Amino acid sequence: MTTLDIVISAFGHAVSKKLSSPVVTGAPEDQLRGPLESMIAGLVDLLGYPDDAVSLIGETILSDIMTRPDYAVTFGKALTGFIEVKAPGKGADPRRFQGHDKD
Repeated sequence: MTTLDIVISAFGHAVSKKLSSPVVTGAPEDQLRGPLESMIAGLVDLLGYPDDAVSLIGETILSDIMTRPDYAVTFGKALTGFIEVKAPGKGADPRRFQGHDKD
C-alpha cells in the first residue's frame, strides 16, 4: 500500500542519490525534475486518480507576464497551476532572489 510517507521518502531518496553522485555532477535544480515528476505521479496514485489525470508540461512560456515556469500542471483538460523548481539551498523567499530569478 502506498502512503504519503512512502511517496515523499522516495522523492528524498531519488534527489539525494542524484545530488551525491561521486562520479559526475549536474545542475542542482535539474536533478529535481525526474524525482518531482515521480512524486507527483505517486501523489496522483495515492489520491486514486487515473495515471493520466495530471500532466506536468515542462518549460511553459507565459509571454504575457514574461516568465517561464518549470512546469504547467493540468488536471484533466484544465490548467490548474504552475511549479517553479529551485536548486536545493536556494530557498523560496523571492526577496532574496538575484539575477533571472529576481526578474
